Amino acid sequence: MRGRLLSLGSPRSTLEKARPYLMTAMVPIVVLAAGSLVLEYGFRVSEATRRVLYWVEWVALAGMMLDSPVRLLLARERLALLRFRWLEFTVAVAFVLAVGFYDLAKLPAAEALSLRTVHIAIVINVIIRLTEVQRFLAARRVRPALLVIGSFATLVAIGTGLVLLPAATEEGRPETTFMDALFTATSAVCVTGLTVVDIGKHFTPLGQYVLLGLIQLGGLGLMTFGSVFAVFMWRGLRLREAVVMREVVSHDLVAEIRRVIIFILISTVCIEAAGAALMLGAWNTTYTGAPAEWGDRIYHSLFHSVAAFCNAGFSLYTGNLTGVRHTWEVNVVIPLLIILGGLGFGVLYNVARMGVYRCIVGRAAAPLVKRRLTLQSKLAIVMTVGLLVGGTLLAYVFETFQNRPGVWQRTAYMAEDGGGSEKVSGTLSRRVPDTFSDPSAAEERSPLGNTCYERLVNAWFLSTTARTAGFNSTDTARLSPPTKFLTVVLMFIGASPGSTGGGIKTVTFAVICLGIWSALRGRPHAQVFHRTIPWGTVTRALALMAVSALWVAAVSMIICAWGLLDGARFTFLDVLFETTSAFGTVGLSAGATPLLNTFGRLLIILTMFLGRVGPLSLLLAMQGRAGAAARYTYPTEMVATS
Repeated sequence: MRGRLLSLGSPRSTLEKARPYLMTAMVPIVVLAAGSLVLEYGFRVSEATRRVLYWVEWVALAGMMLDSPVRLLLARERLALLRFRWLEFTVAVAFVLAVGFYDLAKLPAAEALSLRTVHIAIVINVIIRLTEVQRFLAARRVRPALLVIGSFATLVAIGTGLVLLPAATEEGRPETTFMDALFTATSAVCVTGLTVVDIGKHFTPLGQYVLLGLIQLGGLGLMTFGSVFAVFMWRGLRLREAVVMREVVSHDLVAEIRRVIIFILISTVCIEAAGAALMLGAWNTTYTGAPAEWGDRIYHSLFHSVAAFCNAGFSLYTGNLTGVRHTWEVNVVIPLLIILGGLGFGVLYNVARMGVYRCIVGRAAAPLVKRRLTLQSKLAIVMTVGLLVGGTLLAYVFETFQNRPGVWQRTAYMAEDGGGSEKVSGTLSRRVPDTFSDPSAAEERSPLGNTCYERLVNAWFLSTTARTAGFNSTDTARLSPPTKFLTVVLMFIGASPGSTGGGIKTVTFAVICLGIWSALRGRPHAQVFHRTIPWGTVTRALALMAVSALWVAAVSMIICAWGLLDGARFTFLDVLFETTSAFGTVGLSAGATPLLNTFGRLLIILTMFLGRVGPLSLLLAMQGRAGAAARYTYPTEMVATS
């Protein structure tokens, strides 16, 4: 039965024989349907062309809807097929009833309503086909690491094409180049936040919706969304799919993966909705400078809530959150969203399960495994609290007790006489002003504020957002060198496993520290919270950190040598800051992003992508090869280490 979606008869039914032909015929129909929607919404077409597209959409939708009835006619166990493909039949019946109601009721806008219904039905059918493709690949035993990498690469490619659409760019703005679209789409999918254009002013609402969708899909993962849809359609996952998703969400029990996936969907919707509701009062003006109406407040709140929970750091405003830095919504709500998104769904599920079984079910009726925190949850929570408190205090100290002149001047800028061969297009970085050629104009005070209270609050926000979120309420390009390096360390560590953030992960860093501490004390195992961590886990964590550090260092050196425009003035710390921000999918900038040439941008794009999929893919790949490496050993010989 491996690789089959449903067993319908034995030895082979007519449906099983016809399935390859049906799947092959469905490919051009799906491409035609999706392409017609892209042409209609993405290009400014004439009315005559639009009517042709309407007929194409009707034909494509009819082809997709005929697939299920044909399968039903060919199947032997028709009731089983109806149960298996209930969603497709439901969509088809609902579509026919809706269109029939529009015509019978003689509604004035019957034609427009029918077309919108066609579009909704096409989108649902396309999602169903993509979910089937994911299930088919899992059944073919494609390696989980390849599935993860392929899903993000596919999302980047689709996002780049959508960002390039003419209707995604505001009229009168410079045309979006392929490099700008690739950079922006990669940053959104990898939830980084580095931008090469002004999001609010450069993109139309359609372009902003595309970015918002990429942020949501990239934050939770395309495979997670596919699994949510699979659970909804087929009421469960195969064992192979459950094993893959166990690694993606960092959960230890395969039997609970279905519950975890449902929890991910519900918790994401609830947390983002609550965050958006709490931020409604933060926006007095829109990103265009106009007074904010209630519709604008809802949209701004939803956009920033999704970006904060997904640890993306995208903002509709040119100065990011600097204009609203003194509001409680920015200093309380957004950090809470960042922390919840950075803890990881495995930790959130563990905490929620423990609370339910301790407070509602009762200790006596609940098994121990369901009313206690796992070791990973304990490490993630302890490390998160420690990094937040330690980062806040160190940033406050570094920015308060400084007396050297020029310590807060911007060090990455373009010389006034620099004759760069490439034009810096747009605003290139949402955190750097358009005019960045005079660092001497910087004020001799900390960008975190003048008073102790301001510096403490902004230090808290910096410590929170540096761990892969990327929002900024201050000019990070003017931070003092020790604060910049502290931010580099926080960005490199990142969020927790199974979260929406990046970096090498808090638990990885904790395991490394525990391994070093055990080695210094002469113990053969790493131990914490009355548990022993396998030494193989410690060595994998060390390998992950070493590979990540080597990549960041190598890319930083290459960018310093060949990745910057002629006339650029910078320090190595600025470039290291930028590279670590890309690798940790953070999005904070020290001012070097506008100075990158095409080669430098390509390196940052690759670093963002590897930072999003690299650590997870590396762990999955190494676990898959563990069995072959343990079959034999060579003779032991000592070497000097000091």
